[in-house]
Amino acid sequence: MYLSPAVRTMREDPTPGVETSLLVRLDDGADPGPVVDAVRSRGGTVDSETRFGNLHVAVTEPEVADLLAALPGGVAAVETVTSELSGDAGEDVDPDA
Repeated sequence: MYLSPAVRTMREDPTPGVETSLLVRLDDGADPGPVVDAVRSRGGTVDSETRFGNLHVAVTEPEVADLLAALPGGVAAVETVTSELSGDAGEDVDPDA
């Protein structure tokens, strides 16, 4: 499962009291139900499902590590919603390339 640099930072050094919005990208044909269950059991919410079957999820930063550990198979990537909405993963782009 790919984790964007921002998500890895939240997992390793969360900011208490800060809520974050994540995009959970599912593998083709993966059932979103177990992911929704994992999010809700950790106090998060599923804000929406994209037309491509991915999930916009809200959790506090301290819950990110637990959520990542609990995600079932079928999750391809977890990124910040901001990077997804911008059209690219700007945090991953090397400007000198």
